Amino acid sequence: MLRNCVIFSLFIAAIHAAGEFTVLNRPKAISFKGKDALDSHYVGDVLYAAMGNAVVGDSNWNGMTINDPFNLAKGVILVHVSGISHVTTAGDVKSYELTGAHTDSSLNALAAELEAANEPVCDINFEQFDNGVQAWKSCFGDFEAPAAKPTKNLNPSLHSADKQFLQEIGFINGAADHLAEMAKPANVLLMRVSVDGVAKAHGEKSVAVDEANKLLSAAISRLLAASQKSSDSVLFVQSTEKDVAAVSRAKRDALAADASNPFNLATYYNSDYPVIFNIILWFMVVFGLSLLAICYAIAAMDPGRDSIIYRMTSTRIKKDN
Repeated sequence: MLRNCVIFSLFIAAIHAAGEFTVLNRPKAISFKGKDALDSHYVGDVLYAAMGNAVVGDSNWNGMTINDPFNLAKGVILVHVSGISHVTTAGDVKSYELTGAHTDSSLNALAAELEAANEPVCDINFEQFDNGVQAWKSCFGDFEAPAAKPTKNLNPSLHSADKQFLQEIGFINGAADHLAEMAKPANVLLMRVSVDGVAKAHGEKSVAVDEANKLLSAAISRLLAASQKSSDSVLFVQSTEKDVAAVSRAKRDALAADASNPFNLATYYNSDYPVIFNIILWFMVVFGLSLLAICYAIAAMDPGRDSIIYRMTSTRIKKDN
């Protein structure tokens, strides 16, 4: 029964969210196989286990295999993109379906666990833009990262969401340029960006979102090249997450007319429906009143010595005189 409940909850989560967990680079000691979907609750556990740490979670995901426990990942880089379900990638990569919308909470738990163990971690979350900029400067240094150049449809002068997104792309490029000389060296780098603003400003299926996808792909590839240049034992992961229920429609869609019911008439019930309804209704009323009367009669009964209540509850044996 518990297993069925878990499967049902995962099915509901998959309806409201869609995404991917893509491995762009991995050390030789770790391999990724299979096609099983990964619950977003366990993204942090996968990264934590890739560094040789024991996890307490109860996930049955078997996509990651540790081939050599003595030469695991020396560093982990994850770029999480919210508001889009797929980012174009090049090369030989391994992708898994990501279910649920809990990647942010999983990454928060991972960062908190690493900080509690005094392991250096850089958690840069641009969904809270000002805090993300401060976190970026504390990790890479207090200098300005130029924003990405505007495109044909991403115009920072018209939309504030476009301006913020181009700045986020600039910070990813800046991280790639200064990855080898970080002001705060860390074994784990988490960068979280969002395309929600662009999708809401231009439409979910607009050309601007496609251009944002290309800019993200180029920036992530640039950061990937920088990580491969610095070390060959870095696990580089890209994750996406789009909350389907929260995406607003750019325009109102009219419902298609039902050919079998053109006048939108109410549902027709057969002639037995009112009879059955009344039988059930009045039976429940009579049953409830009868139960109430029985309870009242038992409560008001005198527990004398000649009653059945006395005989069943008395602990002494009655003796005849």
